[in-house]
Amino acid sequence: MLLSTMIGSRAALLALVINSSSAFAPSSFVPKTPLSSTTQTSSIVNKAQYQQYSKQNTQLADYGGPTDYSSLDLAGECLLTPEGYGFSSSAERIIEGANRGENAGYFRAKATDRVIDVMEAITQGENDVALVYDGTDLAGIFTEADYINFSQARAKSSTEEESAQYLISSVKEYVTPASILVSVSTDDTASQALVAMRESNVRHVVVADKVSNYRLVAESEIIGVIRMQDVMTQIQKDERLSLDSLQQKFPGLKDPLSQMREEIKSQANELAREPETSKRDLIRAATAILSLLTVGGFLSGSPWLHAHAEIAMIGIFLLGYIFIIFEEVFEFDKAAVALLMSTGMWVTYADYYGEANGVASDLVVTQLSEQLAEVSDICFFLLAASTIVEVVDAHQGFKVVTNLITTKSKKGLFWIIGFLTFFLSAILNNLTVTIVMVSLLKKLVPVEADRKLFGAMVVVAANAGGVWTPIGDVTTTMLWMNDQLSTYPTVTELFIPSFVCLVGSLAFLVNQVEEDNSLENSTLPDPSPLALRGQVVFWSGIASLLAVPVFAEF
Repeated sequence: MLLSTMIGSRAALLALVINSSSAFAPSSFVPKTPLSSTTQTSSIVNKAQYQQYSKQNTQLADYGGPTDYSSLDLAGECLLTPEGYGFSSSAERIIEGANRGENAGYFRAKATDRVIDVMEAITQGENDVALVYDGTDLAGIFTEADYINFSQARAKSSTEEESAQYLISSVKEYVTPASILVSVSTDDTASQALVAMRESNVRHVVVADKVSNYRLVAESEIIGVIRMQDVMTQIQKDERLSLDSLQQKFPGLKDPLSQMREEIKSQANELAREPETSKRDLIRAATAILSLLTVGGFLSGSPWLHAHAEIAMIGIFLLGYIFIIFEEVFEFDKAAVALLMSTGMWVTYADYYGEANGVASDLVVTQLSEQLAEVSDICFFLLAASTIVEVVDAHQGFKVVTNLITTKSKKGLFWIIGFLTFFLSAILNNLTVTIVMVSLLKKLVPVEADRKLFGAMVVVAANAGGVWTPIGDVTTTMLWMNDQLSTYPTVTELFIPSFVCLVGSLAFLVNQVEEDNSLENSTLPDPSPLALRGQVVFWSGIASLLAVPVFAEF
């Protein structure tokens, strides 16, 4: 029975490692919340937020600036406007509401058109931006900001002849290229469009039927162009309509705040009647009752617990693992469940098992100290390893890895990512490497369906790579620290089986990869030389991690 209790302790540790592994991963690789999560946004922004947002928007210009879309978060429950309106209005609805001509917000220009002709069209027409086409292909966008760049270049002309030459220049030479256009899909929301404009420092975004990572892809069909004024106009209309609706719904209340409070109560009641909310409330009530009964049983010193302590510990273990396995259904945190499970088993073992009389004996205290010491060994090792990974990332040491990825073949990339994951997992811990590689795939592979297949491959490769070294996986690390295995036999006897598993799995999965030119839309920066300091830090970090089992062995 002590063995079951020890398993519970290790389960708690494993759950903690899984839940905290994202904190251990290199910060530059940690996935951030995608814009698609802001499908519903609040129509009510407090004064401080509004002032900050207004101050930031005064700095907007056209193309250029940062591209991290996660720093401005407008997400929240929609209190005044229903879903699909206000901040959650779709880009397609904003285009329809703007009603700005046949081309939906842009002037269509040819690549051979002169700059002065295109500028005349967007200053005197109903649209203030031009999309420039080279035949049927989009060459880029031309705005007043691009015209300013054109004028600055012309002003630097050394002769009148050179200056005159600028007047007949084709607009294609001065557009912002299509490859870096900030784009949203027709289903993206107003809040997503605002965040994209804010973080990219632009006032126009292109709307297309298909986009990836807020960039156009080869099969994108342009629907139109929306500007910040279009978005804010639509939001203002919807919120004004919502206020009018509240006045009609609650005519007895004259204060808009009182009307809003009543609406919130009404929405809360509607939400409580939904099946998903009812399920959540039922689970919480059942959990509270079960917790109270369990605590009451422990405190009462029930004779049944003394007589059936083994059954009680087995029941706690099975119940805990059921909650861990069905985490998504019960919406519990697996780390919390594992800790409670382990605590319950230790309390039962200490107070009720065998000759226990409600007070932990010296033997139990010694056993608990030994178990905590083992768990602490692993935690300290993982903390040290994660610190090394963070230091390497802070010096951009992972460029040593990313600079190796230059292929535009999807099948070639599949094999490269697989082998990199396999060998890095053996050194850096498979959980950390999985997070790093999956984050990297978001930049490398723009098509979501392909990313899922690549992600499955990363999980397989990471698990195969983590098996053949003592420090590649939490399980092997625990066994190694408990002297259940040694370094040399583990590496020599398990490397070939692990490698065969990797190659066999990749050979099977790669047949599902379909070659196309989608990797050309990758957002991974081009390879660049790594400073000597970064190289020293990277290889020193790898050497430090490899030295752990070597020193322990000899």
